[in-house]
Amino acid sequence: MSGRIDPARHAERRSRPDLPLALAIGASTGGPRALLMLLNRLEVPARTFIFLVQHIHPKFTRILSRRLGEVSALPVVEAEEGATVQPGLVYLAPGDRHLVVEHAGLGVYQSHLTETPPRHGVRPSVDELFASVAASFGPRSVGVVLTGMGRDGLEGAQAIKAAGGTILAEAENTCVVYGMPRALAEASVADRLVPLDEMAAAIRQVCAALAGPPPVPSGPA
Repeated sequence: MSGRIDPARHAERRSRPDLPLALAIGASTGGPRALLMLLNRLEVPARTFIFLVQHIHPKFTRILSRRLGEVSALPVVEAEEGATVQPGLVYLAPGDRHLVVEHAGLGVYQSHLTETPPRHGVRPSVDELFASVAASFGPRSVGVVLTGMGRDGLEGAQAIKAAGGTILAEAENTCVVYGMPRALAEASVADRLVPLDEMAAAIRQVCAALAGPPPVPSGPA
């Protein structure tokens, strides 16, 4: 079987509002502050699966999850091995485990936590998450890379783009460290470079376009 991408099939999948979509967010240095601002404002369509990787020491993951949940309108939980994930929740990768998402069939998606070697010296890795989201959700994937040093997220963003998805990266003027977003910008992978205070609105715009217009209520019989 050919491994070539079929642009027509990707376009058809991307435009189908009956299919779920995925939002994957990655951050490193300066990320907790950026995530607090973003999740405080984040609104997405009901059928959106949300996944998050923050480079952080394992003992602080639960604290971050709790703090994000205090400011977010969406519940924030730590991802678990083999769990069936639900749209409308934010799944945070636990410390020292890669978070990957797998399509288990019939609209079911599962989270898996792996101890495969660190990538770019980090585990969890944004690349690992993004690549799995691209494989599971294809052109209905949205990747967001926030402030952080290094290049984690670049290869995963390239996978999302190859699958027909969308990539947003934080603009230099609001980054604590303009490393990860810079790698995307220099590789011409990011569809848009967005200041942090405008990121929630940009995500909402992209996801709403994928979700399509809300259904028109039927009138009385």
